[in-house]
Amino acid sequence: MPCPISNVSATFDPLDLSDPFPPLAQARRDAPVFYSPEIDYWVVSRHADIKAIFRDHETYTAANTIAPIAPFSDAVQQMLASGDYSPEPVLSNNVPPSHTRIRALVNRLFTPRRMKSFAPAIRDIAQRGVAGLINQSPVDIVAELTYEYPAHVLFHVLGVPAADVPQVKAWAGNRIKLYYGRPSADEQIEMTKNLVPFWRYVVDLVAEKAREPQDDLTSDLIRMRAGDDSVLTLNEIASCMITLLVAGHETTTAQINNALLHLLSQRECWEALSRAPDAIPQMLEEMMRFDPSVCAWRRLAVKPSTVAGVEIPAGANLLLMLNSANRDDAVFPEPDLIVATRGNLKDHLAFGYGIHYCVGAPLARLEMAILLETLTRALPELRLLPGQQLEYTRNISFRGPESLWVAW
Repeated sequence: MPCPISNVSATFDPLDLSDPFPPLAQARRDAPVFYSPEIDYWVVSRHADIKAIFRDHETYTAANTIAPIAPFSDAVQQMLASGDYSPEPVLSNNVPPSHTRIRALVNRLFTPRRMKSFAPAIRDIAQRGVAGLINQSPVDIVAELTYEYPAHVLFHVLGVPAADVPQVKAWAGNRIKLYYGRPSADEQIEMTKNLVPFWRYVVDLVAEKAREPQDDLTSDLIRMRAGDDSVLTLNEIASCMITLLVAGHETTTAQINNALLHLLSQRECWEALSRAPDAIPQMLEEMMRFDPSVCAWRRLAVKPSTVAGVEIPAGANLLLMLNSANRDDAVFPEPDLIVATRGNLKDHLAFGYGIHYCVGAPLARLEMAILLETLTRALPELRLLPGQQLEYTRNISFRGPESLWVAW
């Protein structure tokens, strides 16, 4: 399959997230849609085109959203089958009418009102986490706070025991590398050894909640099911849970880290938030526009189409560069500047768009705002240590620094 603009394709490494913005700016100018042979995906870079693709879910299905970039070997397939690894499409990789049925139920969980009911517990988690930093300067704030904070929040919301955070967090990170990276055949086997127990853990969690429902979202889904498989099966609930246990905290960890990196790199932004914490929600929207943790998402063309003048064949995979769309100057003037007063910030695509818009967006916004408010109040002198080398995991979709050294 030929590449329409070879010079852009030749310089684009879809797994290198260390500094993706310059090549994407070139793509928006010179080749808004181009073919990447390394992953066999057509890369789409402009806001209008990506939004149109999200809107047209009949032409561009979400079926490939969680498909592994590196196809699983026969050995891996056998390991998954023998381990009864059987999650099914439910949310981000599902299509109507099944998606419509399940999404309608899950939407009833993640309402702003329901999320606000968790705010006191989330604030307590944030305050305890920040209090643990006070006497540690200098510190890697990722390792000591932001790596586990969103997991503690999500697990409280879903009803997962807090003691299981380190293990489930490790399982989730492993799943991202397996599905969104390019592990070797041997690495796939090692990662799969962790994938099967992750699934068994989730299945057992759902079974436990079915026996003894509590005040959490997993139990809420079970109550909605009311024993009726036509409403929702236990396997569909487990599939929802494993999806949320990956996307619901890994993305938030990375987004908080991206926000801290940029706010502390431009001290006037951090100082302004310390003086006026009411501005935090608006600034968070700008942070998600400026450097979204979910930098790319995927679609599968089910019939021939044309995007930005480029013919896309049926069966083609598309990589939608959300981080590029969010810096499209046709939508956001001076896109490489942090401007929290933009009037159209809600036009960013950090949470996607259309029927697959991120169901956990209300929770993500709430927990990030609470943590930033807690940090700016407790540590207004927080600063980045100079000279540190930022590291990013090689994958196609999830971007955030793996460590961030700070002091005060």
